[in-house]
Amino acid sequence: MRLFSALSEKPKVRALAWVVCVVGLSLCALCSQQAAWLAQRGAYQPNGYETVITNEVNQLLEEYTQSVSQAYILARENGNNVDTVRDLIDDENFGFQIVRDQGAILLSQNDIGMEYSANTCTVHDSFLLEETTTFQQTYTTEVERDQALEALYAQYDDVEYNFGSVDTEEEAGRYSLSATCSSQGDPVPITVTGYASGASVSSDSELFCAQYFAGRMAYYRYEFVLTAVVGGVLGALALALLVYGAGYRRNEDGTLALPWLDRKVPADLLGVGMAVVAILWCLLGGLSVSSAAERSLSVLPIGHLIGTGVVVALLAAGCVSLARRYRAGVLGANLTFHRYRGKLPHPRDLWHRFLHFFLQFWAAGLCFVGLCILEFICLYMYQATMDGSAVLVWGGLKVLEGILVIYVILAMKEIRAGGDQLAAGNLDYQVPTNRLYGEFRKHGENLNNLRGGIQHAVEEQMKSERMKTELITNVSHDIKTPLTSIVSYVDLLKKEPMPTDQAKEYLDVLDRQAARLKKLIEDLVEASKASTGSLTVNFQPTDVNVLLSQSAGEYQEKLAARNLTLVLTPAEEAPMISADGQLLWRVFENLLSNALKYAMPGTRVYLSCETTDQAVVIAFRNISASPLNISAEELMDRFVRGDASRNTEGSGLGLAIARDLTQLQRGTFALTIDGDLFKATLTFPRCQKSQDPAGK
Repeated sequence: MRLFSALSEKPKVRALAWVVCVVGLSLCALCSQQAAWLAQRGAYQPNGYETVITNEVNQLLEEYTQSVSQAYILARENGNNVDTVRDLIDDENFGFQIVRDQGAILLSQNDIGMEYSANTCTVHDSFLLEETTTFQQTYTTEVERDQALEALYAQYDDVEYNFGSVDTEEEAGRYSLSATCSSQGDPVPITVTGYASGASVSSDSELFCAQYFAGRMAYYRYEFVLTAVVGGVLGALALALLVYGAGYRRNEDGTLALPWLDRKVPADLLGVGMAVVAILWCLLGGLSVSSAAERSLSVLPIGHLIGTGVVVALLAAGCVSLARRYRAGVLGANLTFHRYRGKLPHPRDLWHRFLHFFLQFWAAGLCFVGLCILEFICLYMYQATMDGSAVLVWGGLKVLEGILVIYVILAMKEIRAGGDQLAAGNLDYQVPTNRLYGEFRKHGENLNNLRGGIQHAVEEQMKSERMKTELITNVSHDIKTPLTSIVSYVDLLKKEPMPTDQAKEYLDVLDRQAARLKKLIEDLVEASKASTGSLTVNFQPTDVNVLLSQSAGEYQEKLAARNLTLVLTPAEEAPMISADGQLLWRVFENLLSNALKYAMPGTRVYLSCETTDQAVVIAFRNISASPLNISAEELMDRFVRGDASRNTEGSGLGLAIARDLTQLQRGTFALTIDGDLFKATLTFPRCQKSQDPAGK
């Protein structure tokens, strides 16, 4: 067992076991089928070779005789000429005779000059043979003629007669009777006998194929048994090895590693699937061998072998999967009942969902079914009566359907227009529901109600923002008063002599922190007003080059003190935009101040301005002193600083203020972070000097 267990854990051994299992069991199944087929035909009896060939030819001959009999029956029942049977059954290697019980030959094929074999098969059937007689006679009196006609009626089942007169001189004054009489009589037994040629036959004939196939099958009759036994034993051992070694791989925590099949497919569903595969294989001919009607020159068909191999592989994989689950202890918990217990909806909920769906769509469903029924009736009436009125009704129905389709398209267009207007921010748009009906009207009303809800939410948000702005403004105003007093008294204390140098140092720190607090309050108020749009924007034509040069000139010395080099690249042509000069200067100031605080000393700070046909693009670039482990979106949030250590004196509001002020001036503000590279890009619509200052 230890050796068996060790072998089952080796990947190469398992791969070989899979091959041996699939090939062995496939050969076992197929060769067992062949051996059973041969046993039915006496292959394992004395003189088995000749017996198989004889039985195979007899079976083929029986099928041929049955086809002849069926063709003759159909010809008699349909009133066709029975001679057509010879044309339908045309094979030089076979012949037949159809004989009635009295020995009269009714029909034969290839019965002259043919060397018949002893392999004959007889099929007995009973037929109602119609007997027809033609009658013609003359009589001296009408009474004799009528008596003769009554005698014909008594003798035959059907009599078609005709009275005539005789015009010749010898037979003048005589009365003639001509009739066609027929009678079916009693059922007559018919014997259909088939014959096979004893002479040599062509290699492409059905008889030759049957003899050749039977001979080859009989020649390998013992090999089939041996292959089935050996293949079955080896395949069973290989399958046992696979099942025993199932689940040998383990995870890092020591649990058995279950593949996708074991984790996703419940065990009972897997078992049902295996049963379905086996049943379908049997129904599709998996247990059959090439019969007399479907003979092949191959005794071991490759296609059949491959199909059997696929089925065996699927069944073996299912067995290994079940064994793995059993070894892992999840076979019971892997059942469908346990897996989906508590997750499936209650039948009552399913019924309610069905009723809800039906009540929602019953009108449309009934209209569709009704129109289909009416169209079917119209087409049926037209086909039955060829009446043009049915076509007119059908045309009217198609016009009605067209009107309904056009209405649905127009209604959806109205609703889509309402959705587009809401998506564009037009909260004043109303969907015209007076032209809508049913579900479309309800949908339009929901969109109108949604507009009201959005407008109410926006108003509440605006109100909240105004309240926050007012709160910040009032609190800042209240803080400014004592802060101004602190700054004033600090200035007064600076003019007084300090008792010690340490006291003077404390006073400098107090002065610095008071100034910082004052700047923070001013930024907070400005950020609040900028985000809510409370600032008044005075649009005027502004030359960006001039404003950039002024800002660069003001910060050049400050940047140089930090060992930063300012590089200004103005636009070649006058970059005129419609903006508020003070607010735009404030944006530039915040960006330059940001570079002053966070740029790496010894690097360059780049300011550039470029123009296109429609826009003016302003860019600020610098290398950050600290790693920028933050996204651009997060960096523009309020109170977020690029210096995680917070060693600088920034408030975290500069970029947020710059963004809001840019948007107030109808511009766009974008940040780009690439490693330590910080880039801020401002884009404004370009205008001419003669343009309206408001940008209209």
